[in-house]
Amino acid sequence: MNRLSIAVNDRPRFTVVSLAGDLDKLSASALEETLSTLLARGRVHIIVDVRELRFCDSTGVWALLSGLRRVYERNGWLRLAGVHGFLGRLLDLTRLRDAFPIDASVDESVLRAFEGSVPLSL
Repeated sequence: MNRLSIAVNDRPRFTVVSLAGDLDKLSASALEETLSTLLARGRVHIIVDVRELRFCDSTGVWALLSGLRRVYERNGWLRLAGVHGFLGRLLDLTRLRDAFPIDASVDESVLRAFEGSVPLSL
């Protein structure tokens, strides 16, 4: 299995968390820590870019679901961008696809997240 790489890009109104590699039992805690750090900093509008995710198991889905819950508890949102492959199949099998707002790309996530408002600076 490949390692998980996590890149965080803060923008004025939201944060993009880009995942590359494998999100599994061995790496899910790194994602949970990243999300906890963002929430502690008051970052509650998060797009998780999973286009470069090669593998995801149930522990990875649980980490995403836990992050979604924690963001919602703080009146924020978490969107997934670029769902495909293992993660897409797992979300379908577990019937969790409808739990997440899912977009084809980060740009689409930004547009959908801010529909009805004009983002001053993305």
